[in-house]
Amino acid sequence: MLKLNSSKLIIFVLVALSYSCTVRKHPFNFNRNIDHTFLQSVISGSKSILATEKNATSARVYKAGFLQGWMEQNHFVDWAVLSKQRKNEFTSYNRGGKSEYDVYLILFDAKNGNKNSFLFFTVQRPWLETDAATGFSPFYYGILESRASGPYLLADETFSITAKGTTYAPTIRKSNKLYFLLDKQYGASFKSDSLRIEKVVLTQDNQLSDNKALVISVDDVLGDKVSLIMRYEDTIILKP
Repeated sequence: MLKLNSSKLIIFVLVALSYSCTVRKHPFNFNRNIDHTFLQSVISGSKSILATEKNATSARVYKAGFLQGWMEQNHFVDWAVLSKQRKNEFTSYNRGGKSEYDVYLILFDAKNGNKNSFLFFTVQRPWLETDAATGFSPFYYGILESRASGPYLLADETFSITAKGTTYAPTIRKSNKLYFLLDKQYGASFKSDSLRIEKVVLTQDNQLSDNKALVISVDDVLGDKVSLIMRYEDTIILKP
């Protein structure tokens, strides 16, 4: 089992990342594999009760990144995972790293007053490799919502992906409610330049806190207020 020697990530990993027990490379490139065909299959095959928009014509891609490298901690040098904005905190005498983590948020446009749907997932890659992956998180699918208390992403479906030749397709879709609360100081709409996940809320039927809802503060767990700022990168056209 692949383990991260960073206690700050343990709780967050339970929510956002899952690893296979055997770490091996899979051919994967975001631009090739998460394309309009893949995203259309996500929408058309969804069993989400909330995300009802089936005719999205474009999708906006947001991204944040983490690096796993060597860092001085309590008089020892050990592996740590930091946001890419903090990579200068890694040691200068132990160059190189182990893994990179790309966190993606994809927002779909909506028609006729429907809610914008979203797809949230993380890809684990070998250090400095762009055409391979060693792990994928669950893929969370749901809607972008906003109330008086603030904006949030509400996922009511999760799925995995499976390789079919050189392409990937969604598989094993499950109902699973999860909230990603957004920072009000950043954007909260389909055309925002950036969005920041501030808290993650697992509903009462989660496996970590029995029958109580579990609230995870990203700031407290990662100790980094810039770690989950999802910045706009590109737009994928789904239908001409």
